[in-house]
Amino acid sequence: MKEIILRQSWINNFLRCPEQARQERLELVSQKQTSDLLRGNAVHAAIEWAGLIKQGGEEEVTLEELLDVSDNFLADNGHTIDVWRHNYEDIVDVCRANLVAWYEEIFPILHPQAVEETFKKSMGIRHGVNLILQGTADWIDESGVIWDWKNPSRHYAAWEKKRWDIQSHAYTWAYDKEQFNLCVMADGKIQVIEIPRSPEQKKAFIELCWSIVPTLLTIDDAVTWPQNWEGWHCSPLWCPVWQANKCRGAILGDNPW
Repeated sequence: MKEIILRQSWINNFLRCPEQARQERLELVSQKQTSDLLRGNAVHAAIEWAGLIKQGGEEEVTLEELLDVSDNFLADNGHTIDVWRHNYEDIVDVCRANLVAWYEEIFPILHPQAVEETFKKSMGIRHGVNLILQGTADWIDESGVIWDWKNPSRHYAAWEKKRWDIQSHAYTWAYDKEQFNLCVMADGKIQVIEIPRSPEQKKAFIELCWSIVPTLLTIDDAVTWPQNWEGWHCSPLWCPVWQANKCRGAILGDNPW
């Protein structure tokens, strides 16, 4: 029996560019740490802290404490950043603005059942392969809604997320839930995208995952998987394979445009 473990984030990488996904899975390249990631991780850390406090129910969470958690995270982890796309002071301000909005608009309506909970669940066995989905949910509410926190530079097109977002499929299937909410925080403004997932959509997601397996089984022998140039991701700004001077980057260099 061969066991294959998929994470939702890696599935997204595979769908964007199979070759990038192959090299990342084999640890031939690694993603550079950017100020965008720092911003998101700081807000996540603060919300996780607040969720655990509220789940315990023993004390109140103040806004000042919430902001302190974010500030301290930024101070402790700023030295790990490879690529600064924003000034440090601007990152602090945006994190604070996003958390103020979350604390005032979202936090009061939430009642956490689980915070940063990991899962590992089999999607079945076919042809000697046990396919397993693994991941971590940001927040599972007592209402039955799964919440995920996003901190991009701008709000999303809601219809796109509702139509093809992978994470909502993966997490609602893994936890046997029907509702996934994306809480998008950008420049201190909240966008909530409510994404219901039906049994039929979850079944289609399982088949999507199994469609990756034949390619994955070649990973030890394949020299390359197909490349995908289409989209924002195929750029020296975002792709670790390009940044390592491989794939398209080996020919076009670091400043192709």
